[in-house]
Amino acid sequence: MLPTRFATRIGRGVATRIGRGVATTIERGVATTIERGVATTIERGVDQWAPVLVFAGLPTLGLVAGPAYSSMIIGLAVVQLLSGLAAGRGLPPIDRPLAAIAGLFLVLCWASVTWSIDPRESARAALGLTGVLVALLVFRAGRSDRPEVIETLYRVLLAATLAGIAVACVDVWLGYPLESAISTKPGVHAATKYNRGFDYLILIAWPLLAHVWWRRRWWAVWALGLAMAVMLAVTQSLAARVAVALGVGVLLLAWAVPRIIGTGLVWGVTVSVAALPVTLRLLAAQETALVPFLKGSAINRLEIWDYMTARAFERPILGWGLRTATHLPIRPDELVRYIYTDARGIYPHNQWLELWVELGALGAALGLVFALLLLHRIRLLPEALRPFAYAALTSAMTVASVNYEVVTDSWWCALAACAVLFGILGRLLASATGTAIPSAAPHPRRPPGVDGRRA
Repeated sequence: MLPTRFATRIGRGVATRIGRGVATTIERGVATTIERGVATTIERGVDQWAPVLVFAGLPTLGLVAGPAYSSMIIGLAVVQLLSGLAAGRGLPPIDRPLAAIAGLFLVLCWASVTWSIDPRESARAALGLTGVLVALLVFRAGRSDRPEVIETLYRVLLAATLAGIAVACVDVWLGYPLESAISTKPGVHAATKYNRGFDYLILIAWPLLAHVWWRRRWWAVWALGLAMAVMLAVTQSLAARVAVALGVGVLLLAWAVPRIIGTGLVWGVTVSVAALPVTLRLLAAQETALVPFLKGSAINRLEIWDYMTARAFERPILGWGLRTATHLPIRPDELVRYIYTDARGIYPHNQWLELWVELGALGAALGLVFALLLLHRIRLLPEALRPFAYAALTSAMTVASVNYEVVTDSWWCALAACAVLFGILGRLLASATGTAIPSAAPHPRRPPGVDGRRA
């Protein structure tokens, strides 16, 4: 009896352990399958299609409401961050050189609060700029690597661009009813509200043109070119027209002398930034001679640059503090010479001059380092894309020289959108040709088993 009972107990114990082991294995297997399924769903849903939807909104909603760029791009960055955490990928890989420059710039912005003529305004601006730059670093690290998704994004972007320009042209022809409803500005006063959307659209049009040119979709090249020409014909933004003209000129030069254009832009940007206060000072001194040839907005800018450059020379190293340009003192002997500018003050209408005025030579130097890093990144792109990227940088430098503030969040978002479009297009072209593009950030972590890959 004893051996029989002993054997029975052993058998039951073994069976119980086997049962528990099987149950645990099944439970873990189901949990792993669910986890992989969630990760795959997030990747295929949010990571792939959210960018397509957002980029489709840039040339449509963003055209009639330029400030919407910030809510769309920053919103996408937040969604991508949360989806990565939910899928178990952790924090996204950050572009370290860009993060270093952004960090130094933000340190300078926050430090300027201590010597600012309006510390509260400088602190508010520094806080807002911190949030924008951090969000854009996350956006820059977004995942859009699948060739089929990149192709879909560019196809949708082309259709949205053509549709957006068509709607805008009809709205202009009808007397701006759509823009008036969105901006709450009546009739002709709504016309200038399109300027920001047109300026931003130029930036994302360059990588779009690069894509259809590389794919040799000549009908799309002609359609996009015609749409942009019509847009420039109806816009009141002289900056947009000059930006496109200079961009086309650089594009042609990059095709004609590809070995020279990169070096030429490096020297051109360096000299122009370093000598900007002197250059604008001399240009403003010619206001009387230039009045017959310029429209009112251009004369106004010369007057602004006149007293702004004078204030820049008064505090050349550290400047007057972030976002204090509108509070700068204007001397009575300066005001009596001006036609459009009054004592209320206004932002510089030149972001490089704003850096000189508000953050001094240190701020201008950091801005120059950022521009030179962009030029270096362009050289790392596939050869077929470089002329278009040089053209986009030229257009951006042109617009930045006459419009918007350093703390304009939608402007930063438009720049980031342009950079991301060139980045994913470069990866698409590299994958098609079997070449590799140097990466500035570590490869993003991927949870085991996603996309059918084994751990």
